[in-house]
Amino acid sequence: MRGSETIVWPGGEHSFRLGIGELRAIEQRSDAGCAVILMRLIGQQWKIDDVLGPIRLGLVGGGMDERLAQKAVESALDVASPYALAVTAAEVLRRFVMWETDDQPGESVAGIAKES
Repeated sequence: MRGSETIVWPGGEHSFRLGIGELRAIEQRSDAGCAVILMRLIGQQWKIDDVLGPIRLGLVGGGMDERLAQKAVESALDVASPYALAVTAAEVLRRFVMWETDDQPGESVAGIAKES
């Protein structure tokens, strides 16, 4: 899995990371797969745990104490709506479920030699 990434969000600037354990916890709490949750967030058909879970667990995965992560989410709710936080939740999930690397398998693009 990937290392943590710094994200600026309504709660400040923090390190986020979703490893396998955090992704499974999100799925269990929301009773849906991470891709389904991401699509609900993007399609504006989310549930409140779809918004708060990825943010809180992303903070914990990024190294923040669980209590502090909960307080950070609660503080963010004082300055931003759940609707605004849905953007953050979608970005956190996207960064740890879908990403591209420089090393892509398959054939090279036409006209570009593949390095060995």
